[in-house]
Amino acid sequence: MNQLSIILFVITSTLALTTISCKKEEGYGGLASVSGRVYAHDYSNSGELLSEGYAGDIEVYIKAKDGKEVIDRIRTIYDGYFQFAQLRKGNYEVWVYSDCKACPNGVEAIIQEVKVADKKSKIELPAFEINI
Repeated sequence: MNQLSIILFVITSTLALTTISCKKEEGYGGLASVSGRVYAHDYSNSGELLSEGYAGDIEVYIKAKDGKEVIDRIRTIYDGYFQFAQLRKGNYEVWVYSDCKACPNGVEAIIQEVKVADKKSKIELPAFEINI
């Protein structure tokens, strides 16, 4: 009887630890993706619109919503498209920086929150609109 109790304790403890340690946090290692585009407005110093359109070579960032560290930073391709692939389920923030004359440091973050609910989700965000 004593030996059976020890065996059951070991099995139960192992299962409990395995279940706890298997929770995966947001980040890379999954099958989901988050994509979108960046639309830019280019203004002169006097405020005149010079050009606008989907913009390439714009940095886009992603992090876990409750996290402090950036998971990744990528650049848009020629048509403003970006994609973060191989993400796990979870809540994320995706953002770009936009010029902002009224802001203390001259830029502001344009942030979109996204929830990846399924491990194979393919989420397309609404276009980010920025000033350059």
